[in-house]
Amino acid sequence: MKLNKYVLVALVIVVIFALYTVFFAGSKRKMASVAASLEPPKMSAQPAADIRGKEDRVQQTQEAMNWERDPFALPSFVLAKQKSEKEAEKQRVPLKLFAIMEGTRGRVAIIDNEVVAKGDIVAGERVLEIGKETVTLIQEGSKRVIMMQEPR
Repeated sequence: MKLNKYVLVALVIVVIFALYTVFFAGSKRKMASVAASLEPPKMSAQPAADIRGKEDRVQQTQEAMNWERDPFALPSFVLAKQKSEKEAEKQRVPLKLFAIMEGTRGRVAIIDNEVVAKGDIVAGERVLEIGKETVTLIQEGSKRVIMMQEPR
């Protein structure tokens, strides 16, 4: 049995249309409207005993859900790390950058009347990098940038 090309294309289109109507347009359910009403909600006065009863039920429910810890709080090791970093920041000595000079061997900086180069230690902090106007120091993984201040 030989089919014409046009008949075959028409047959494929009819099958696709039939499948579409069965699966997508067959049994459409009406969705409930989720739009808010334009009328203001009607408030009714509730007796005080009914309100107290609701408060008691809420209190009982909260007591029944006795959480071990707050699920939205940060873990204790993160809080301890943040606290130790803040304490380390407070313990750092304030340093003043006086000058940065560039020579044949690279840049050197004068910090608190000490000449330091990259890799040197000043006030317990290692000089990580010397830029054109800044010096980056590192101490136990925390970095600090000291900027050149204008003379007064």
